[in-house]
Amino acid sequence: MAGRAGRRGQDKLGDVYFFDIPLPKIERLITSSVPELRGQFPLSITLVLRLMLLASKKHDSKAEVLSMLKHSLLFYKRPRAMEMLKVYFLFSLQFLVKEGYLDQNGKPMRFAGLVSCLRGHEPSNFVFVSFLERGLFHNLCQPSRKGSKGFPQHVMENLMLVLANLFGRKYIPAKSQNANSTFFQPKVFLDELPEEFKAALQEYNLNVAKDFASFLLISSKLVNMTKEYQLPLSRIKFTGNRYEGSQLVSHLMNSKKGRVAISPFACLSGNTDADLLRPEIVNCVILRTIGIKTKQAPVLWSQKIDNRGRRMPLSAYALDFYKHGSLTELTRDNGMSTGEVLRLLKDFASYIRTISLSLSELCENKNDNVVLAFKELRKIFCEKLEKV
Repeated sequence: MAGRAGRRGQDKLGDVYFFDIPLPKIERLITSSVPELRGQFPLSITLVLRLMLLASKKHDSKAEVLSMLKHSLLFYKRPRAMEMLKVYFLFSLQFLVKEGYLDQNGKPMRFAGLVSCLRGHEPSNFVFVSFLERGLFHNLCQPSRKGSKGFPQHVMENLMLVLANLFGRKYIPAKSQNANSTFFQPKVFLDELPEEFKAALQEYNLNVAKDFASFLLISSKLVNMTKEYQLPLSRIKFTGNRYEGSQLVSHLMNSKKGRVAISPFACLSGNTDADLLRPEIVNCVILRTIGIKTKQAPVLWSQKIDNRGRRMPLSAYALDFYKHGSLTELTRDNGMSTGEVLRLLKDFASYIRTISLSLSELCENKNDNVVLAFKELRKIFCEKLEKV
């Protein structure tokens, strides 16, 4: 077990108590070298939104928010990381204001609470609200007949398909798509989003990717370029008078194309700042000392590629369970234990429940088709789950 010795941000020293641990192991722990501490990037856009929600409720909560940002382990031996965090915080605020979750004064608006409740699936929570505001769910959730509160089976299954693509993202190894593979379920791999939703997702991703690329360009001005011109392992510098005749340095220094946030090594392959809009390569080409990954961008890419370049399909476990209500085939075809499948289904049910209850509270019209459709979906899915 590991923990903090002392109070975070207050104590420089703390006490450690060893309980029921053999003396030789205690001696080894005390005399062994201390591992290097490296902080993780502490923020996500949903966390920023939750912090703003907290700050809007109590007057003294602003101090708590600032304390969390100031005392992150990310800043340990990295003085410039604070500036990086500030820039990312501003990027997050810009995104939240632009998407309508915060007003110009930083006050939460409309679907801020719903997005916060769905924080376990960022960026799917933002994509879901984007679909909702575009009216896609209203177009989808058409009742059996005018004035009816019931919905056809194909409508409910399409609604499940959309939700499974957002909140039931369980990837299956690419090798499972081999022709020799045999399955017990009629539908193992999840279909892509309906065309209308797919087009909306692509537009959303492109807009967010542009903003994230701008953030990376700004962040690149804060990095330590001395380290960028060192070989990663040997730390040999390849700039200066010693390497004036180097073709590598000549290529890097004389290029007319913009390379502000692109690693000096990565730009040898022809990558420029325009490639920051290509999410599949950003983590490989960006400046190493920025310390930002694409997971900090609220972008949901519909496909995932393994290290061999093969497309990894999504499991249709949630949709299949909605149709058939059986666990046996799910465990066999997905290579998961019964406990893991149950956990995934319970998590999925909790998201349906959260969305249904939130929409009921936010929508003044209790007979709204989307509200009724999610209410019916929650009832059907939870009833099947209770029978397992």
